[in-house]
Amino acid sequence: MRILPLAVAAALSACALPSTGGPVTTTALASADAATSLAVGENIFLDRQVTPARDEGQDAMVNLTLRHADGRRIAFQEANQAPHDLFVQQPGGALAQVMAAGVEAPALYRSAAPEGANASFICGAGPAAIGVLEGADGTVRIVGLRQDFQVETLPNGELNAVPYSPDQVCARLNFRQG
Repeated sequence: MRILPLAVAAALSACALPSTGGPVTTTALASADAATSLAVGENIFLDRQVTPARDEGQDAMVNLTLRHADGRRIAFQEANQAPHDLFVQQPGGALAQVMAAGVEAPALYRSAAPEGANASFICGAGPAAIGVLEGADGTVRIVGLRQDFQVETLPNGELNAVPYSPDQVCARLNFRQG
């Protein structure tokens, strides 16, 4: 009977990162303010795995898992492929505006788990996406988003991000590495 819990734990950990590839880098994140501590506790872990691009000219696949000390995990994949995703993430773009990041360029990650499959510890049932901004000073800001950004192409061919409702931001978390 002791083998069953180990088998279940191994199966769940195998699902935490959606694809295999490069090594997993783990960063401990400590809550940097009272609101973050209240929302997620004192510490969480950020696991990042980068799978190199298979073909020349493609971007690497970046998988990110937020892991709570009690074992809950939320898996994401970086949105670094489509033109609309790159547009939203540009310095001072729509994601930076939602994150109040000024002219910085945060990264957008989409949920990598089927709906309802994440054992969320932010945003209730789990965010559809998150924005992550890692500062040079060791700070990490994570914003939970209930829905994806909508981008439209204007008649002149330019891209325009549809305004993002503040009601769709479900978490604003501040951490420091370490």
